[in-house]
Amino acid sequence: MELLSHLKRLKTLPPRKTALITSASFAALGPVYFLASNAISQVLHPAQNPIAVTVSFLVYGSYGWLQTSAFYILGISFIALAAALVLKINTRLNLGAVVVFLVGVAFVLVAANHVQILGTTITLSEIVHRDSAIAIVVMSPLACFLLAPSLKASGHKGLWIYSIIAGSISLATIIIGFLIPTVHTSFLGVFERTLLLNGQIWGEIICIRLIWTAFKPKSTHAAVDSSYLRLLQIYVSLHPEVEVK
Repeated sequence: MELLSHLKRLKTLPPRKTALITSASFAALGPVYFLASNAISQVLHPAQNPIAVTVSFLVYGSYGWLQTSAFYILGISFIALAAALVLKINTRLNLGAVVVFLVGVAFVLVAANHVQILGTTITLSEIVHRDSAIAIVVMSPLACFLLAPSLKASGHKGLWIYSIIAGSISLATIIIGFLIPTVHTSFLGVFERTLLLNGQIWGEIICIRLIWTAFKPKSTHAAVDSSYLRLLQIYVSLHPEVEVK
């Protein structure tokens, strides 16, 4: 019932706020679809060791389309999140939103260009996939850190703190999982999935918060309008014998 009431209210909202809610709602579906598809793909590929092997290798086989579609959906959802952030922050250019948009584009490129099977000749598609994956790794903490000040300025202090925490987790994951050779070789799958999960949870929480605040009604106990307050002050100064209770 509450969902139906929100859908009815959506028709009465200003176009900008409607666009924000629509973008954030679609963006919120991406991580959910990715996690579900990735879990199913892993079950359908029992030979792929999730500890050492990255999710990119799940695109092969009869059910590889499931993981490929997950990359596409996740990429489009991050692009939608960038649009929602621009609408919320209300600035012409926000570096954090730009990085989120580029993350989405990188995921689309990863989906369109499959990783090469080990031992085969490196192709242009493999190079695009590899470089796009590296870009996602680098931009993950950048997106969190660059968006944090804008989220704070727009009144989302909780998201500001959480963005710093999420960015720190991403940075720690990169340092430990990708820059230490022994860990990188044996546990690459774990650290890649940790980085992906951290970014998806971060995006999901931002989407939910943007939708919630867009629907949240303004307080009815608003302060007295300054012009009326000024008139009252003038009246009291002209009639000092009047007691204001």
